[in-house]
Amino acid sequence: MAQHAHDTGRDPHAQGEDAVSEGHYGHISLRTYYTVFVGLMVLMGLTVGAWYVEKFVIPGALPGWLAISIAMGIAIAKTVLIIVYFMHVKVSSKLTQIFAASSFVFLAIMFIIIMVDYYARGWPPASGPLP
Repeated sequence: MAQHAHDTGRDPHAQGEDAVSEGHYGHISLRTYYTVFVGLMVLMGLTVGAWYVEKFVIPGALPGWLAISIAMGIAIAKTVLIIVYFMHVKVSSKLTQIFAASSFVFLAIMFIIIMVDYYARGWPPASGPLP
């Protein structure tokens, strides 16, 4: 007869080699969720602060590519925090982590291709009256 977890005195919800082999993965602590929340709020503050500085403190001083790079860097950091912790990719299987990382790579490739096409067409068009 097969022994059950309650027969052996082991915790059936314990995280260990047995749990991983059955497809159960670790859990993220409540403290980690609060830490990530604080990190997201700090990044949101940086986003608003960067916009405020660009629009009111030193308008026109930053080149457009630098302002966009700063905003995209902050947005990517927020996205990574959400995917890794709130979507539980950190405690998921290696296959799930590979799929999550590869989707980021292909999204970056798509953005690069679109931006190269956008700038190769001579856009944005010159300001002025329509022809």
